[in-house]
Amino acid sequence: MTNPIIALQRRYARLLPGLHRHLSRRFPQALWSGDPLRREVALTFDDGPDPRDTPALLDVLARHRVRATFFVCGAQLAAHPDLGRAMAEAGHQVALHGYYHKPFLNHAVAPFLNELADLRRLIADVTHMPDETIQDVRPPYGLFTPPVLDALLRHHYRPVMWSIVPFHWHQTFDEAVAQVERQLSAGALIVLHEGMRAGPDVARLAEAVIERVRDAGLSFVTVEEMWAGHPSGVIEPDRPKTAWRRAAGGVR
Repeated sequence: MTNPIIALQRRYARLLPGLHRHLSRRFPQALWSGDPLRREVALTFDDGPDPRDTPALLDVLARHRVRATFFVCGAQLAAHPDLGRAMAEAGHQVALHGYYHKPFLNHAVAPFLNELADLRRLIADVTHMPDETIQDVRPPYGLFTPPVLDALLRHHYRPVMWSIVPFHWHQTFDEAVAQVERQLSAGALIVLHEGMRAGPDVARLAEAVIERVRDAGLSFVTVEEMWAGHPSGVIEPDRPKTAWRRAAGGVR
């Protein structure tokens, strides 16, 4: 008998493409996908760093010469700063996903802004990046309200969502890959999750996704680079060059 929670999440996953179209029109200030005229895709990972998954992911990304964006949680980064440092040193972008992975929905705005500020300082300490260059934030669970979005923008954060999110912890490997293939297009913003102890191995899944993206004739960019095609997120020419851009060395 199917677990009712799993059944609900699978139904939610089927509804996401239509929900994405509606919300991206309602909240255009967030990055939901890239410019479809650029044959680029952003591969992102949430919830790390994870001592099992992060090293395996870094190995896969290095072998395929792909730069990705890791949306990290503060508690995880504080426990595994060496893995966060390894992300940045390998040329990947390290971005914000909340300190304790709690949704930005309830109570006053100040607490979650303080949480983001703490996480930004931690990322800066670990990666040796200036605080002001760490702007991209993905709300935990992808949940936010208009006041939360307004607060993020006022404090110079850039909200980032997604266009493809396989619920791979409740899918088989083939189901997750098939979903990515079905929804893949130029400008796709793909999210996979670290730290899941169910479903297919995320490093193996990431490798399959990379192969499908390359087979479609698309290249990889970081979220920071994807903002360049967004009307509200153009990267200023005089903005300091980030460590992951310096370390890229031609990796795509």
